[in-house]
Amino acid sequence: MKKFFLILQFLTRIPIPVDIEVNPEDFPRGVRYFPLVGLVIGVLDALCFRLCAAGLEEMMAVILTLLFNTLITGALHLDGLADTCDGIFSARSKEKMLEIMKDSRLGTNGAIAIFFDLALKAALLHQLNAVSIIPALIVTPVISRTTMTFLMILSPPARPEGGLGNLFVGKLRPGDLLFASVLCLIIAVSVISVHVIPVIALNLLGFIGYRRLVTAKIQGMTGDTLGAMNEVSEILTLLGLVWWQSIG
Repeated sequence: MKKFFLILQFLTRIPIPVDIEVNPEDFPRGVRYFPLVGLVIGVLDALCFRLCAAGLEEMMAVILTLLFNTLITGALHLDGLADTCDGIFSARSKEKMLEIMKDSRLGTNGAIAIFFDLALKAALLHQLNAVSIIPALIVTPVISRTTMTFLMILSPPARPEGGLGNLFVGKLRPGDLLFASVLCLIIAVSVISVHVIPVIALNLLGFIGYRRLVTAKIQGMTGDTLGAMNEVSEILTLLGLVWWQSIG
């Protein structure tokens, strides 16, 4: 449980009244619990939506749920999305892109990315019917956190000298990825049904395209690009669920 609580503290701002002695190797070993942390986030999001929807219109409940999600995750992945877009869409050299991504200031590309990320999530959630929205809120962070693990094991670090992403990138064992993948599949199928499998497949296609784009730009992954993958995966998951609802 130590590694689970470590990853929960790393990926969220949920207060955990547990003192944890941390070693650097605990982070890649704890990646197998990414889907479980996603489940915690998803359940809390679903509870927030249910409470808000009891007295507010659905769109307002969706917006407040997205705000709640941003608060409990500390905007960790939104920050990664913004930094990644500021860097890789700057049309500079790899070294300059990485320098831009380390800059704490928000650029135009990053601001646009955050706006459309939240707008797309709100619009897609609003398109789901009342029966589907709660399962979608639960499953989306499970799938997105799992998609990140594929980048960690299948990509080199873009900054060999160090960085937050180097805690994970290139340090996973195949068993960690397999454990996370099976756990994600069990949770997703249990919450929705086997109909979620095409949505997971859509995420894998998105992962392949995203990895090719980023590695072409900076020849590897950073903590920021991992966070951006989470946001891309969440949008793909919601898009897949909306699409499945429309044909179902």
